[in-house]
Amino acid sequence: MPLGAAHWVFLSGIIVIIAVMIARKNVVIPAIVATFCTALAYDGSPVRGLQAVFNASLTAATELFNIFLIIALVTALLGALRGIGADRRMIAPFR
Repeated sequence: MPLGAAHWVFLSGIIVIIAVMIARKNVVIPAIVATFCTALAYDGSPVRGLQAVFNASLTAATELFNIFLIIALVTALLGALRGIGADRRMIAPFR
């Protein structure tokens, strides 16, 4: 199967995102542009490209919600342990 234009746009988008990460800059705008350009190269429709950006954001949000929920619960439990002083009692035997 030969590689099409969408494959090359996707690959160049990945390379740009990695370069931006190495430069320690924000990757949101390059990721959105790469998603739009990949969908545009695949389908040829700017409307479908914009739709792909919103669908990608929605998919990422639904996948990451579980992780955010676990982090929130662990943070809340840690706050509760600090509130009752259990964190100091747990490390007291190691002192």
